[in-house]
Amino acid sequence: MEFRKIQFTGRSSYIISLPKKWIREHNLKQGDTIPLSINPDGSITIFPREPKEVSERKILNISREFSPDMAVRLVISAYIQGYDIFEINLREEMPTYKVKIRKVLQSLPGVEIILDEPMRIVAKSLLDEDEVNLAELLRRIRSLVVSMLGDLELLIKGENGEIRRDINDLENELDRFYFLIIRTVNRLLSKHTVTEESGIVRRTFDLLGILFIVRNIERIGDHIIRIAENPDEIDVPYLREKFEAMVDQIEKRDLKRVDKLMLELKERIKATDYRKSIAMESFRRILEYLENIGETIINMALS
Repeated sequence: MEFRKIQFTGRSSYIISLPKKWIREHNLKQGDTIPLSINPDGSITIFPREPKEVSERKILNISREFSPDMAVRLVISAYIQGYDIFEINLREEMPTYKVKIRKVLQSLPGVEIILDEPMRIVAKSLLDEDEVNLAELLRRIRSLVVSMLGDLELLIKGENGEIRRDINDLENELDRFYFLIIRTVNRLLSKHTVTEESGIVRRTFDLLGILFIVRNIERIGDHIIRIAENPDEIDVPYLREKFEAMVDQIEKRDLKRVDKLMLELKERIKATDYRKSIAMESFRRILEYLENIGETIINMALS
């Protein structure tokens, strides 16, 4: 870390010199205008030039060298990286690939297919990035998981019917919002200012924390599905209670409450015989994911 003296010039201006090496590395000269950002913690970040915008269009050339699943992953990757236009070119007519690609494009929030040819698909994101609110998205995925747990409780009690289909639909919706949150965080990270309207993001680390939290929530959804496919007597109300209590702390960041929750989870994890059944193993894994979320919240509270 370098230290520079603040100097007074003229009648009302304060200046600080910039390192000559930094100026030369970024091809700057006297008279150039450079951007700076005043951060929420009072620090100032100086940038060598205006930020580069994420390229608007991403072209993906797909051949049979890739599996259909890899083709889908490439499309999702382009979406979460923040591209607005997705052009997928198939080297030959590949119906299976095309069906899977079309399906995933239709599932991504805000994306519309604007061209559909035998060997080419073009889609566009119609999202207004400025209208996306991370706190609202987190509340949405919370409500999806709570609904999944409600369905799981009914399923364990023997009420089949449409419950299994509903729980799978909810998990697909959870994945959609998971991708949208990653896309939103990537967009915010590409800007000089990392804060957003809801106030849930106060530091750059908060964005990284949110990425880790939503990944754990997405994995919780996967394990709820796993339990639904291998039902057994597990304490679903306990899962719902601890999940809601922990997710509440993403915004509140009450360290005493988080500490208490973490201790309760630790004791329950120790007392859980994960070898008893697939459902019990997933029950324990969900508790471990909640622990991970708690650790991340602690880090966010201290950052």
